[in-house]
Amino acid sequence: MANHSADYPVVVTATFVADPLAPTFGYWTAELGLPHDLFVAPYGQVLQHLLDPHGPLVRTGPGANVVLVRPQDWARDQPAAPAPPPATDTPPRPDPTHSGHPRATLGADGRAAIRRAADELVEAVADTAGQRSAPLLVVLCPASPALLADPADGGFLTAVEERIAAELRRIPGVGVLTTADTVEAYDLPHHADDYADELARVPYTPAGFAVLGTAVVRRLHALRTPRPKVIVVDADNTLWDGVVGEDGVDGLRIGPHRQELHRLLVRQQEAGALLCLSSKNSEAEVREVFRRRPELGLELSQLTALRADWRPKHETLRELAAELDLGLDSFLFLDDSPAECAELRAACPEVLVLNLPAGAAPALSYLRHVWALDRPVVTGEDRRRTELYQRESRRRELRASSAGLAEFVAGLRLEVRLTPATSGQADRLAQLTQRTNQFNTSTVRRTAADFATADELRWAVDVSDRFGAYGLVGLVSLAVDGTALRVDDLLLSCRVLGRGVEHQVFAAIGAAALERGLDTVEVPVRRTARNQPARDFVTRVAGPPDPATGVHRMGAADAAAVRYTPEQPVPAGPPPTNVPAEPAAPDRAVDAAGHADRLDRIARELATGAALHRAILPPPPDAGPTAGPTDARTPTELAVARLWAEVLGVAPVSVWDSFFALGGQSLQVVQFMARVRAGYGVELPVDLLFTTGFTVAQAAHAIDDVRPGSGADIDLLIAQVEALSDDEVAALLAAEEA
Repeated sequence: MANHSADYPVVVTATFVADPLAPTFGYWTAELGLPHDLFVAPYGQVLQHLLDPHGPLVRTGPGANVVLVRPQDWARDQPAAPAPPPATDTPPRPDPTHSGHPRATLGADGRAAIRRAADELVEAVADTAGQRSAPLLVVLCPASPALLADPADGGFLTAVEERIAAELRRIPGVGVLTTADTVEAYDLPHHADDYADELARVPYTPAGFAVLGTAVVRRLHALRTPRPKVIVVDADNTLWDGVVGEDGVDGLRIGPHRQELHRLLVRQQEAGALLCLSSKNSEAEVREVFRRRPELGLELSQLTALRADWRPKHETLRELAAELDLGLDSFLFLDDSPAECAELRAACPEVLVLNLPAGAAPALSYLRHVWALDRPVVTGEDRRRTELYQRESRRRELRASSAGLAEFVAGLRLEVRLTPATSGQADRLAQLTQRTNQFNTSTVRRTAADFATADELRWAVDVSDRFGAYGLVGLVSLAVDGTALRVDDLLLSCRVLGRGVEHQVFAAIGAAALERGLDTVEVPVRRTARNQPARDFVTRVAGPPDPATGVHRMGAADAAAVRYTPEQPVPAGPPPTNVPAEPAAPDRAVDAAGHADRLDRIARELATGAALHRAILPPPPDAGPTAGPTDARTPTELAVARLWAEVLGVAPVSVWDSFFALGGQSLQVVQFMARVRAGYGVELPVDLLFTTGFTVAQAAHAIDDVRPGSGADIDLLIAQVEALSDDEVAALLAAEEA
């Protein structure tokens, strides 16, 4: 594996030059406070990088791998069929929305090459899934609009993207982004730069790369940060337009945008969020809206709880947190009222509070760009979570009617099953390691790739009772270490604790040790700020840890004999003094407020490609309509100076400044050429671009002197540019200076 020194390296391999992603990653690192160290591997070697065990991709430890694939690139080396000539001899005028050359169709050979490469990509990802613990994100990048405009080519490329996405999504530990997640989600129709693509395999404009990089960072953010477990939403002017107490049930307006907002919330519920409604209203009137307005796309059965009364919202949320046995820091609150949001922020600073914009369309657009609502991995347990919590309410009713804990546990008729984990459970097992904090002995956060291969000593824990299944709620990972069976992972969802499940699991570990002829069970427990329940339990059944190693040990036979005795208190053992404590967690109230402010700004101000481009690559301060070098003599010189400032990030002082003296590189030359081609229809000659004579004045003179269509032959120009390495560029400059 390549050596990456950053805490969270992100390695990108692409079918095209992806270096222009760097400014976007730098921007989001500063904006989010989540460092990413971007490393872009040489382009055009995606399959080699995936298959090479010693290649640049991150194999183990923190970090992520990103594969950028534009399927049409696989047809580059195939002869392309040229498009038919225009019906008139009049040369075409440059299209300001599409900088490029007459398009060519893919051709039969090109399509065959794309099909083969698509199969090889899916096969390579599947074959190497078990070799990586770092997540893999495959981005199916937008095709050239020129090719998409052809019905045959456009339909073919769209079908290829859909097929690759469908097959990759079946592989554990692999995420997929498509065109719908990038340029379409950020409303950027003019993202392509076919001219720069032909020159240097740079297929997108700076705005296109800003959108592409943002979509990647957004997905990595979803993988690295916890998602809200509970979404509490207001009713009036949020689920519908109007106030039910004033307008009446029939007077409320529920148009297409509100209906799409309902579908968005339903998708959150289906992905595992618990939906709750909190409204200052009459509960009877709110329920009447759900009953009588069929266009409401949210059903009462999809709500975990409904609170409609006149109490302050913070009282409602605290009540819900107690009822659901969840911390307020796992709640997201949505309301259109700034006053309600401010009150809740002050009273419950742990809650993530977002103030929806007024109006149905702005509110829907806002929610689509709330990063906290991205849920890239959805498991079967997620889809059943609302039902699971509704069953839990029936268990609470049984507990309240039972004479004691022993009667309650007996009445549940618990069944605990421990079976070897399968690759089909990989997403859920990884999710458990990410979310489980209280009953977790190792607190190691794992990815689905860690569970891609079978291991008979890795168990999934399923629990059910008379009310139904709890689902897959636990993980046990074991390893034989001499004469001992070591417990590397022991974690259980807090939903099943205190009912004897943990005791049955521990007894099964002891039985497994006896079956293998081992005499000891060893349980290392990492001490963290939140896993006191796990430490207390292991101390109770196995005794305090070894003072020298911090490892709990007990005989295998004793472990197999562990039984649950209801109503027996579990004493907290003395904390091990030799195990370093987890660093203190930051102030969650401050963090929630800051997080809400960042998410709010992103959703309000950075929801389009144009806005992202302005934020990530802002124009230089002096790039106004008349600003420029003081010795500029023509409008073209002023325009060239502004283009240089955008490309280089440094404004030239004089029209005689050299592009390379200001820090220009070969890739930036191509970016400048593409801007000139898009704006003026001029293809600047190579013998100007790679000399010390490449100044503002000379570039402007060439633009004014060369008319569209009379510049250097494009095929010759492409060949000349592609043939030049950075060393040859340096040699040309040295020769010119001499």
